Amino acid sequence: MVDSTSNQAMADEDQSKKAEEDQNKKKTNNPKSYQVRKECIKRKSMELATLCDIKVCTVITGPNGELQTWPDNLDACKEVLDLYSQNLKPEKKHKESSTPIPKPEEEQGEKDLLSIVESKLVAVNRRIRFLENKNIALADKGKRKRIE
Repeated sequence: MVDSTSNQAMADEDQSKKAEEDQNKKKTNNPKSYQVRKECIKRKSMELATLCDIKVCTVITGPNGELQTWPDNLDACKEVLDLYSQNLKPEKKHKESSTPIPKPEEEQGEKDLLSIVESKLVAVNRRIRFLENKNIALADKGKRKRIE
């Protein structure tokens, strides 16, 4: 009896595996499913390009091995792929130094920018202290609860 029960369990397991494999084959080989997914990918690529104002290229391999691209213009796809491959190349380092030596006018511009940022920081810190004091004063009067 033990053998027939274990054989039955193994047969059920094999049958469920076969059913699962058949389901996966149906999903991957279904031309309608492929078309729906392909159109969705193209639509999302178009939305990404429009909403983010970036160059997008999509390359889709079909179930029969054919390649399809979006945009359909191959020159536009090649341009995006070239930009992508250029961004992957590491930057060449200078033999003398890895940090560039700033020019005198660049140094002055950086100093001006730094002084502007510091003055803005001082103003922000003053405003924070003012709001904190105002919050404490209101809490002391009992009109409002102190906001943490």
